[in-house]
Amino acid sequence: MNTFKWLLKREFWEHKGGFFWMPIIVGGIMTLFIAVSLLIAVLGVKDGMQINGVAVSNLANVVGPEQKADFAARLVSGYAAVSLPILLALSVCIFFFCLGALFDERKDRSVLFWKSLPVSDRATVLSKVAMALGVGPAIAVVISALTAILAGLLICIAAAAAGVNIFGEVLGNAGTYLAPVQMAALVPIYALWALPTIGWLLMVSAWSRTKPLLWAIGVPLLTATLLSWINRMFQFSWDMGWFWKNIVGRLLASVVPGSWLGETAQSLPSEDAMRASSAMSDLLTHSWQLLGGANLWIGVALGVAMIYATIRLRGWRDEG
Repeated sequence: MNTFKWLLKREFWEHKGGFFWMPIIVGGIMTLFIAVSLLIAVLGVKDGMQINGVAVSNLANVVGPEQKADFAARLVSGYAAVSLPILLALSVCIFFFCLGALFDERKDRSVLFWKSLPVSDRATVLSKVAMALGVGPAIAVVISALTAILAGLLICIAAAAAGVNIFGEVLGNAGTYLAPVQMAALVPIYALWALPTIGWLLMVSAWSRTKPLLWAIGVPLLTATLLSWINRMFQFSWDMGWFWKNIVGRLLASVVPGSWLGETAQSLPSEDAMRASSAMSDLLTHSWQLLGGANLWIGVALGVAMIYATIRLRGWRDEG
């Protein structure tokens, strides 16, 4: 266990720029953008604006208790929207991390050093899986929470400067405190759903001698394109839409947060229902519904099989 902990630390320090600094930079840019936008909005209100043809310089004159409560609820439900850019940046980082995880160490011959240590191929590969599916998402969730809290604070301050005090409504809303926990509860679903892509990229990284990106993307796309051409040429009745979605899509895009939502789209609530409840609660509920479907578990089984193949390949292919 102590060895595995040090392997995780190694992965973190070697890829700290992608897993730690990139989410912070994206969160900082978002916070700066929100702050500038709010400043412009507040200055616009101070200079005078018109609502329904009436000049308004203080929003307290036109915003009542019901509007304040509704705005606070919408602010809390927007937690996922604030987190999305950070999580998308994380998915890009994970994609290229897995793609180069085993290829790079063979390319620079550092694999010879690591194999001279009493560390098994299984522990090495699993540490990379844990970094991609556990440590990386956990860091991103924490940074997303801090960004969302800071953005909410800036919005409350801007509203107060415009004459509307919504601190009580926001701080009194249970969703303010539950949203970060609910986002963290999505990490296990993300880890299970992303396994096919993680397994595929690691397997390509362990196998390819050159240009792993072309192999990782080219093989699924070329296979799907060829099968689509054969299907059309010979007028077969193959469902190529299913192949593109469940094979190509799962191999290449499962690391994108929320890519699983299409699997439960048929049971998503209506827009009115979403407005009447917490968007984060609905997102969590429909995400965990995946556990009852075969698609998730088939992907998990294939991902585990590819990770096992990766372990065997690392023990066999030592040279770049």
